[in-house]
Amino acid sequence: MVLNLIISFLLLSLSISVVANEDKSEAQLTIEVLDAFCIQNQTDFSNITLMAKSSGGKVLPNEMADPVMRELGGSTVYIPYQGRNYLIAYANGGGCSVGTKFIDEVNLKNLLNKHFTLSLLDTQRSLSQANEIFEVKSSGLLLGAIFSITYSLADTGYKDGSISFIPANTVNKATGN
Repeated sequence: MVLNLIISFLLLSLSISVVANEDKSEAQLTIEVLDAFCIQNQTDFSNITLMAKSSGGKVLPNEMADPVMRELGGSTVYIPYQGRNYLIAYANGGGCSVGTKFIDEVNLKNLLNKHFTLSLLDTQRSLSQANEIFEVKSSGLLLGAIFSITYSLADTGYKDGSISFIPANTVNKATGN
């Protein structure tokens, strides 16, 4: 009887979590990956490699890795999450980026603004993509951190992009603050 009750509870819990995951937007999933891998590991990005391997991901070989992060001594990992694929590039003393085939920059910015006070530092556009750079102004551990969102412009037909995170302590070292 108790075993049946436990099994019923587990099945109910699993079905609720599956339904809950279906309702998540691309932006929400991207933020979850950014938070779990980049923000939570900002004091030691090398933890990302271990996390990637333990969650079914893999470390990409150097020839496939992000060249900028590779030059800084970092790595690039592939992460499957909620039926989507993400590439995470990072370097200690540098930053961490999450790349995806389906970025929703409007809702991504809305989610970031919901949790942080952001100040737009710069916007750069080319014929095919845009990059927006924000500084965290809300008090706390992330005060002074940088988020950068790069996305394909609508008329290109592409939906890919990335969100990058540079911890406040890295920004402070680079700017001498």
